[in-house]
Amino acid sequence: MVVNGRDKVDPKTRRRVQAAIERLNYQPNLYASNLAKGRTRLLGLIVSDIVNPFFAEITQSVRQEAHARGYEVFLASTQFSGQELAGAVKRMMGMRVAGLAIMTTEMSADVLAQLRKNRTPAVFEDVGTVSETISNIRIDYEGGIFKAVKYLIDLGHKSLIFVRTEPDGSPQHSSFLSIAARTNAFQKAVNQFKMQGVQAEIVTCTGAGPKAGQQAIMKALDLPKKFTAAMAIADPVALGVLRGLQLRGVKVPGEISVVSFDNSYLCEYLTPSLTSIDIPRGKLGKMVVECLLGNIEDKHPGRELLLETNLVVRESATRLMRSKTQPSQR
Repeated sequence: MVVNGRDKVDPKTRRRVQAAIERLNYQPNLYASNLAKGRTRLLGLIVSDIVNPFFAEITQSVRQEAHARGYEVFLASTQFSGQELAGAVKRMMGMRVAGLAIMTTEMSADVLAQLRKNRTPAVFEDVGTVSETISNIRIDYEGGIFKAVKYLIDLGHKSLIFVRTEPDGSPQHSSFLSIAARTNAFQKAVNQFKMQGVQAEIVTCTGAGPKAGQQAIMKALDLPKKFTAAMAIADPVALGVLRGLQLRGVKVPGEISVVSFDNSYLCEYLTPSLTSIDIPRGKLGKMVVECLLGNIEDKHPGRELLLETNLVVRESATRLMRSKTQPSQR
């Protein structure tokens, strides 16, 4: 009763127990205790890539919110593999986690079936299908990307490119729903300004974010059609874009403006600092934990939530100087 924090213990007895705990360096077996109770205070968190600052910041936010509610978090990553995702879910359910937060780009139908069969509370980012025990937090890609495209157009840019990457070994683009969602959002935004003469190209390379971003911008610079602004699908890709432009001697933002997505902490400290669409990680972490614990503790049904995005303006995008000729993009 002392170990479990119960109040109904004689003070003298409590002091004797606490002294014994200190003398013996006793640590309770919480896993065994939770199994005996039929529940744990452990949440599973699965992300696509722990190296990417976006996923690292999500992890920090979810951990902070979970700890505030008395829960621990167990972390796994998939490296964009649907097979790894299914394996991580199976292992975590074997650990009797109370619920799962699946913040991944990839998705597997087997995972949804497995979670529903076991009635494991879960919350997804974008890729989930709402049911009694499953929630989905949908990121407002369209709203954020529209703001970014409009911002570039208001600065005078009418020739844009969208730099996107796919993980190595990707069997098909449609398996990565957030990539498709961001791409579709960009195309939809551009279409709304076509009557103003706005044109855009999409350039894709496979591989890790920065390297693929650099390769993609090199390829874009060699295209016959020139551009004055580039939008990267994510901040790591933008790092490669900035490096590629630097290697070609193209000035940012003097010759080409650059905008990105995710607004990781790196954006503020780059030179030039990077204009990026912000997904508020603190709010996302709170939504994830509240959804899970609402289902775990209060038996609330799964639900669909929308997380709004905003454009954070910094130095990497500027007004197009019409008096100057187009950059050589050498």
